[in-house]
Amino acid sequence: MLNLTKQKLLVIAPHPDDEVIGCGGLIKRIKDAGGRVYVLYLTVGDTRDFTKKSSSTIGERRLEIEKVARFFGFDDYYLAFEGNDYHLRLDTLGQKAIMDIIERECPVSLESVKPTIVTFPSPASYNQDHRIVANATHAALRPTTKSNKNFVPFVLSYEEAADHWQLLSSSEPNFLLPLTQEDLAAKIFALKLYKSQLRLGANPRSPQVLKTLATVRGSLCGAAFAEGFLSWRTVVET
Repeated sequence: MLNLTKQKLLVIAPHPDDEVIGCGGLIKRIKDAGGRVYVLYLTVGDTRDFTKKSSSTIGERRLEIEKVARFFGFDDYYLAFEGNDYHLRLDTLGQKAIMDIIERECPVSLESVKPTIVTFPSPASYNQDHRIVANATHAALRPTTKSNKNFVPFVLSYEEAADHWQLLSSSEPNFLLPLTQEDLAAKIFALKLYKSQLRLGANPRSPQVLKTLATVRGSLCGAAFAEGFLSWRTVVET
């Protein structure tokens, strides 16, 4: 059994709200157990969308990050590439620039935080920012000797309902975290704090769909609800 009390979680989030949608339950469970949680947001910018308002601004989303960070009690977070030159254009930076930030060039890097668990988005996502961040994180966590750099024993990619709209084949989750009703309620509450990104009804970023996916994942492990992850590395020391 994984003792969450001793864990340090680093969530790699391409955009604000990905950390909540992908692993809000894990974040809550680790914080409740007395562990530490850090979030590296890669980018945010002014965004045109298909809501009635039709857009959201950097300022709005920065305020939303602050609310979510206070709600969960993040130990620290960092926004790496802010602005419209980067938002939804992370793939133009190239993998190395993103790897450098993840590995050591920010306050919540792998070498600064020395996490025991790292989560990142699905490499099969249709979103170009998600794909480049997934590839960069996976490369940054490449196998190495512990004497050279911090070794992370648990490497997981989180899922979002939107990831099922993709062209590449992807694997079903093989790492499941059971959630209580309280855990799920906290995850949905945090999603609602991202007011500019909240959607209703049959939308991948709606509370209804988050609950539905959590119910399906719960059915795979005998729980009412669960979050699903794909484990790229699981090292259990005895």
